Amino acid sequence: MNTSAIVFTDAVAPAVERLIAESGAGSVYIIADHNTERLCLPLLLRGSSLLQQATVLTTPAGDRHKTLAAAAALWDALSARGATRSSIAVCLGGGMVTDLGGFVASTFKRGIPYINVPTTLLGAVDASVGGKTGINHGGLKNEIGVFAPPYATVAGTCFFDTLPREQLLSGYGEVLKHALLTDAAAVARAIAPDALGGGSEALMPVLRDSIATKMRIVASDPREKGPRKALNLGHTAGHAFESLALTSRKPLPHGHAVAFGCVVALVLSRMLAGMDSDVLYAVAAFVREHYGHLPAGCADHPELLRLMHHDKKNNYASGPVNFVLLNAPGRPAIDTPVADTDITAALDIASDLL
Repeated sequence: MNTSAIVFTDAVAPAVERLIAESGAGSVYIIADHNTERLCLPLLLRGSSLLQQATVLTTPAGDRHKTLAAAAALWDALSARGATRSSIAVCLGGGMVTDLGGFVASTFKRGIPYINVPTTLLGAVDASVGGKTGINHGGLKNEIGVFAPPYATVAGTCFFDTLPREQLLSGYGEVLKHALLTDAAAVARAIAPDALGGGSEALMPVLRDSIATKMRIVASDPREKGPRKALNLGHTAGHAFESLALTSRKPLPHGHAVAFGCVVALVLSRMLAGMDSDVLYAVAAFVREHYGHLPAGCADHPELLRLMHHDKKNNYASGPVNFVLLNAPGRPAIDTPVADTDITAALDIASDLL
């Protein structure tokens, strides 16, 4: 499986038009959610006669709507509106839309090409690149999906001004993870006092560096059999926090969950992999300042452990949970089995740090 092209530009519409022309597609379908249809679609369509002729398919916003029912509704809409194997989809939105839209496109008529146009920092640095698509199922994140890289991803910052700070922070959780997978200098830049002080345009270098890290790792292991598993840093605990929050009235943004999950992974890395405690304390301080307290208490530990054991990345039917740990920034230790007692201790320590 080959990785797809990444186009960095804030001239999004011309870039998408060019890619559609290159693909030879006969018809264009734009998949958006209710928020991106209202806030981002007008910017995409402005001055683009080709995209103005596209069929727009809208799905409810929010990760709780990333379901089989939502996928079926989009499949039905594609069929009803005459989509064929020669059609192309443009997924305009954050990670929910690119995950769901990519899954719908890659399975409709055994697969039609799709272009991702991420409208959030999280979507740009995470879900829109790397070829993973999927939907939630049975209360678990991304439980059903396929590896199907987009035809291309057009990554820019022009949509970021529509985002509340909470959503920018969500994207930055993945930026922090990518920095931890790069080197100590990248971590220092990611947690610098002015790291989140600039406007949307100032995020373009962050976008480039973070995507470059992810694509370097993806290119070495497209189907996540080895080195790509490093990208799960922070996700074992993070997905558990996120799934736990789905049962409440206060869902936890994905990148916030990853930021908290990275702190748990760093605690375990200090406990089990000899990582320098200075990295742990510095990252934990940054997460505490920008993301707040750990979104779970001691009473939640049994459910968090249950969710971690059921995580789709866990290779064990029973026994220890698989974690990605760090020997040092840029030196991940994948497939590290961790006992429940160590996980519980790490949750307690993370809670104290945050």
